[in-house]
Amino acid sequence: ADPRFECGWCVQEKKCSLRQHCPIHESSWMHASAGNSRCTHPKITKLLPETGPRQGGTRLTIIGENLGLQFRDIQSGVRVGKVVCYPIEEEYISAEQIVCQISDATGYRVQEANVEVCVRDCSLDYRAISPKTFTFVTPYFSRVNPPRGPVSGGTRITIEGNHLNAGSAVSVNIGLHPCRFERRSTREIVCVTPSGQNPGGTPVMVDINWAELRNPEVKFNYTEDPTILKIDPEWSIASGGTPLTITGTNLATIKEPKIRAKYGSAESFDNCTVHNDSTMVCFAPSVAESEKSFSDSGDRPDEIGFIMDNVQSVLIVNETVFSYYPDPVFEPLSTSGILELKPSSPLILKGRNLIPSAPGNSRLNYTVFIGETPCVLTLSETQLLCEWPNLTGQHKVTIKVGGFEYSPGTLQIYSDSLLTLPAIIGIGGGGGLLLLIIIIVLIAY
Repeated sequence: ADPRFECGWCVQEKKCSLRQHCPIHESSWMHASAGNSRCTHPKITKLLPETGPRQGGTRLTIIGENLGLQFRDIQSGVRVGKVVCYPIEEEYISAEQIVCQISDATGYRVQEANVEVCVRDCSLDYRAISPKTFTFVTPYFSRVNPPRGPVSGGTRITIEGNHLNAGSAVSVNIGLHPCRFERRSTREIVCVTPSGQNPGGTPVMVDINWAELRNPEVKFNYTEDPTILKIDPEWSIASGGTPLTITGTNLATIKEPKIRAKYGSAESFDNCTVHNDSTMVCFAPSVAESEKSFSDSGDRPDEIGFIMDNVQSVLIVNETVFSYYPDPVFEPLSTSGILELKPSSPLILKGRNLIPSAPGNSRLNYTVFIGETPCVLTLSETQLLCEWPNLTGQHKVTIKVGGFEYSPGTLQIYSDSLLTLPAIIGIGGGGGLLLLIIIIVLIAY
């Protein structure tokens, strides 16, 4: 409350009241303006963090109740076991929160210790002991994964060890430059590497508060940046999905490479799988959503390139004539969307752009499903001939090629041996009539 209103805590009545409404005992009415005011029975409810390095420097946040009314009440009264913790005035919240910096505890043998807060003095009514202990630990790291990456940086690495989430702050350097921190847990720290000076092994340095973690056996190896030499085939349909074999150098230094393409307003990415330093396989990204059209002779995208950590030289690859061709177009099975066939009759799917006029020997790999059953295909420039094993009933037809998927309709397959009920009745009735005529003739003669 505003000090002008002289609203304070009346100890005897255990409620907030005006001074004149509290029994006339100086010690029974507590107000911030009264220098001798303090709350009894302080209490600690939470510590954050609960572990820290012995070297000190951890900023310990203590949450609780009755933790002093003013900063000077607790300024010299916070300890972790026998180790002094120095409160920070700017982060003090009256009665509720203390943030203090733990001093060096390397000479303190005990691993776990309770936190003690004394409000002016450590008499029983003004002393709080934490129900949970604070633990002094010795963080360390033993490896880094992946162990190498491009000299341009941008590699997401995991530093593995133990007690790596101790303390209140962490920083990682690769050589002289900071590794951009992402997250940490007890056993790992994840960060993104900076660019390096030169290829070769570079020390990894981790600081957790005042603890300097060093391991001369663990280095991050910078390699020459990867290069792209060839894309094969140098084409795809607009919907992408075409498998592309990429040839280059130092490709295996990238853990999760991606291929990218931009055509008009459409820009997309797809994953690549690295086989070795010189080869990886990617699926062509889709640019089918572009407002720009695709000619039968193929169109080069505005940009084609690769996302390989922070390597800028491969974002756009100019040494290729990679082109996109129109997606295939198929006719519906029928005007109603349902086509009736016998099992012995093949399904003919008519269309155009089925075989792009692209250079080289690569061809599209079509798959046609009758329901969930793939059929045997014969491909020509204007049609797909689909033959399937014995099926009956109604099934959706689905055509897939690369990233393209289309259903021209539904197939209704009737069995050759299946007779309808009217046909069975007709055959039975006709046979019975014929037998009756034969019997009459035999009797007559």
